[in-house]
Amino acid sequence: MTSIRHFTASAIVLDDQDRVLLVHHNKIGRWLYPGGHIDPNEDPAQAAQREVLEETGIHTEVISDELFAHPAVTTHAPPHMIIEMAVTDSKIGPHRHIDLVYVLRALSGDLTAQLDEVAGARWVPIAELAALNTPAELPTLVTRAALWAKAHQPNLPVAHPPQTPTWPTQSDPPRPH
Repeated sequence: MTSIRHFTASAIVLDDQDRVLLVHHNKIGRWLYPGGHIDPNEDPAQAAQREVLEETGIHTEVISDELFAHPAVTTHAPPHMIIEMAVTDSKIGPHRHIDLVYVLRALSGDLTAQLDEVAGARWVPIAELAALNTPAELPTLVTRAALWAKAHQPNLPVAHPPQTPTWPTQSDPPRPH
């Protein structure tokens, strides 16, 4: 096992129609939630929100419990979950990502895929995740995050994201289980 580990931040972006925002990642050829490496001088939640905006054009806010507040310190929203996974990159080779996964609410923006990194972006009904080519853990992780989000902030209004798709029109083949 490699000893190289990178910190990343990603976002499970939800709308008010029980859908999640996914991107079709160019390097790995699968549907994922947006995310990437944390840049210098940004906190992990900022990184997650930046990645969503860069990859999809969607503005978001973090869903979290009420944060501690005191004038002497800055409190950052905690991630919903921290997961670690093996990855392979053509520049670095095999290494691991420690991914801080945030749950975000879509606020506004036109869904526009950043084609340098992703082949498409779309809103997917949570109930249909298992039919897509995703990492094995993604459907369960997203379903749990959606249930958590509803329990923590059920009454906050959520903007309806645009309905115009920006992905290829052919459907994904079912993923073997």
